[in-house]
Formats: sequence, C-alpha cells, structure tokens
Amino acid sequence: MPGKGKGPSKGKQPAKRPLSKRPAPVSSSSEDEGDLQGRQDILARLTALEQARGAGGSATGRAKRARSTLLASSATFQRDVLNRLSALESTGTPAAGERACEVTVTEATAVELSGVAEQSVQEESGQVAVAIQPPEGDGAAACYTRKRVLICGHSMVFWAARQAKKTQFGSQLGLSLWATVEWQGRRGLRWPGLLPLLFEGRCGPLPDILVIHLGGNDLGLVKGKALSLQAEADLWWIKERWPDTLIIWSAILPRRVWREALDPAGIERARHRANRALEKALGRGLGIYLPHPAIKAEVADLYRSDGVHLSVSGNDIFLEDLRQGLRK
Repeated sequence: MPGKGKGPSKGKQPAKRPLSKRPAPVSSSSEDEGDLQGRQDILARLTALEQARGAGGSATGRAKRARSTLLASSATFQRDVLNRLSALESTGTPAAGERACEVTVTEATAVELSGVAEQSVQEESGQVAVAIQPPEGDGAAACYTRKRVLICGHSMVFWAARQAKKTQFGSQLGLSLWATVEWQGRRGLRWPGLLPLLFEGRCGPLPDILVIHLGGNDLGLVKGKALSLQAEADLWWIKERWPDTLIIWSAILPRRVWREALDPAGIERARHRANRALEKALGRGLGIYLPHPAIKAEVADLYRSDGVHLSVSGNDIFLEDLRQGLRK
C-alpha cells in the first residue's frame, strides 16, 4: 500500500513501513503519567532530606513549595530542585551511611507527595517512616538519568500491566524516579509477531531496556529447540539494530494446562529446553535472563481456573520479578 508524502529513504536505510500497519499497543502507560510520578518521587525524597537536616523552612512552607514545583515547567522544576540540592550541599556532605537512611516525615507531607516509589511506609504515632533508597551513582545527575523501559509480550504482559495499576507501585513498578515504563501486551501473540510489534511504524526514542515475555503460545506448535533458535536469531537481529538497548528475556512460564496438547509433559520438557538454551545465549553477551522460580504449575493458587493465566497472587509474583530484574 503506497504511503503518503515522503518517498523512499536514501542510502542503506530501509524504507519506512506505513504507519497504518503499526500494531496498536493493547496497554501502555502514558509518558505524562510517568513524568508526573517521577517528579513526585524526586520531591518526596528531597523534602524528606530537608526535614532530616532541618532545612527548607517549615513543613507548611515545604508543602506549598512542593505543590508549585510539581506543576511547574520542566526548566523551572529542574532549577528549583537543583537550587534546593545546592542548599543541602552547603550544609555539609552526608556521611557514607546516609545514602540509604531512614528519616521521618509528617503524614501530611507523605500524602501531599503521594506516589513515592521505593519507600516503605509505616504509621507510627501519627507519622510515616520513609526508607530512602537513592539511585546508584553520585550527585544530582543520577536522579535525572531516567531510562525508557519497554515490556512487551503476550497476554501475560497484558494482564500484568492491568494488575500493576492496582498495586502500591503502580504501572511504573515503583521505578519512576529512574525509568519510564511502557507496556505492550498483545493477547494471543506468538513469536512471529514480535518484530512487527516492535518495528512496524515505530516512532520516537528507542527503549534503553527491552523486556520480552513471549514463546508460551508457540509451544505445542513448534518444537522447543526450533523456538529457541528462532528466538535467539531474532534477539540478535534486534540487538544489531538497537545496539544501545539492553535486552531482558523473561523466562517462559509453566502452565497447568497446555491447550489442545496431546503430550503436556512433552511441552513442559520443551519449555525447559527453550529456557535453558536462551539463558545460555543471553550469557554470551545478548542480554539478561530473568527467571521466575516462585511460579510453579503445581501451585494452583497462582493460576486462574483456565490453568493458563496467572491469578492475582501469581501476577504479584510476576510483577515483583520484573521489578527486581529492572532494579538490578
């Protein structure tokens, strides 16, 4: 189908695919939501540090300033945060043990800056204790190095994205200080649909981290060895085109029921072989292998009645695996 406007691209670059063919993501988190939550995270940590050091004026003054800063333009937001960081630095450099310290903030301030990621909240005598865990790296620059994370795959990703919105960490998995998480879950997706999902009509910045959870729907249709060889070839193809993107392979999960399978035990063996082969391939510089050891087919409570999709508790484990894998 001919596209409108521009002709074919020059040089060796492949011609752009028509935008009309781009698969629409089933579920994705908005960049605006991630940016707002990222601001909330930064301000909450900064406010807590100011309180811990007795800086920044009264609690009321800090809360008012936080509200205005939160809604300010990007340039104003960055300038205000850097000014407050400079004021904190002028009061003295914290000791090494203060990089992961526990400070106490008022409940009103915690509510005002709700959505804080990586915090452990516990009410104690009308106050909320927040365990601050700064990102790795030195200085304020570490707070502004936000990665773009794309999590894609079949229905496991689709339902995990929905479940994430209902958890304490939200769709950003509690990582919004360091990352913007986008979900692309397509129900029924099989391996041949991965490259079109990622590349057809794609526009905008490339992901810094690509998490792929796929392959379960292919088992029973193709052999485990054939699936792992095709997956490895496609992952190298992705890496060649996105050399700066870190690939994380999320292991194929077991199922209590393999639909229309004549030999369920054989499919389970194929799943193990495919996961092992991809783990070895990823260890050769292709990316990172992310296992899910706590999700086991014999634990019925982790699955819905269909024996395929994860239950709420199963999805909670799956999401925590993703969260911890991304944190590392």
